[in-house]
Amino acid sequence: MGQPTWRELGKVKVPEADAGLWTRALDYVTPGKLYRIAVEPIAAQAPSTETVPQKWTPESSTACTADGDPSLARSGSIVLDTSAAGALIAKVGGSTADVQPDKDKLLVFSAGRHCVFSVADLTKAGGLYLGINDTVSSRSRVTGQLEVTIYEAL
Repeated sequence: MGQPTWRELGKVKVPEADAGLWTRALDYVTPGKLYRIAVEPIAAQAPSTETVPQKWTPESSTACTADGDPSLARSGSIVLDTSAAGALIAKVGGSTADVQPDKDKLLVFSAGRHCVFSVADLTKAGGLYLGINDTVSSRSRVTGQLEVTIYEAL
C-alpha cells in the first residue's frame, strides 16, 4: 500500500481568540475517510532560512510544541490522561461547549504535531474539534496559538 495523496481542507488557529475550550476544525468527519492533522514548522526570524516548531504556553508553564510537555505536572484531571499535558488533542462529535468529553460517546485522541485518523464507528461521527490537553480550569488560559492544517486523503 502506497502513501496517500493529501488534499488540504483548511487551516485553523488553536485556540481561537475568545473561543471556548474547543476550536471547530471541520463541520463533519466522514466515517471511513482518512484525515491528517499537522502542526507544521514555521519560518524562523529573518535573515535565517531555517524553520522552527510552533509553540504555545499552557498556564504557569514554559512554551511547548503540540506534543506537550511530559514533565508538566497538573493538580487536577487533564482531558486525556494518556497524553502529555499541553499536547494538541482532538475530538470527533460533541460541541465547542464540552468541558470534559464523554470518551464512551465521542472519539477523543491525541493529535500532537502529526496525526492520521479515521472514524470507523458511525455513531461517533460528527465535527472535528481541537484543543489543549490540560485541566478544565487551565485550558482557557493558554497563551499563543498553533496554526493547524487539516487534510483528507484522496
